[in-house]
Amino acid sequence: MAITWDVRTPYSCKLMGFRSRVIPSIEVLRNDGRFCSGFTAKPAPVAATTKTKPTLSVGKTTNRRNTDPGGPFPQINLII
Repeated sequence: MAITWDVRTPYSCKLMGFRSRVIPSIEVLRNDGRFCSGFTAKPAPVAATTKTKPTLSVGKTTNRRNTDPGGPFPQINLII
């Protein structure tokens, strides 16, 4: 599959040598009735195993608000 400069036919199939308005694998399926032999689906992503940081339970506070060099955040009232 490739993207062409032509606005009328933006997609191109380099394997079969044609341009189309729709994705080439779909165009082959519509015209031939078979799935495109050059199409391969991307493999499913593998879940990354990362170490999770322990979270604070509800009700426990930190000292960040008091020790932050920028100071506490001012409250902002938005009127929409």
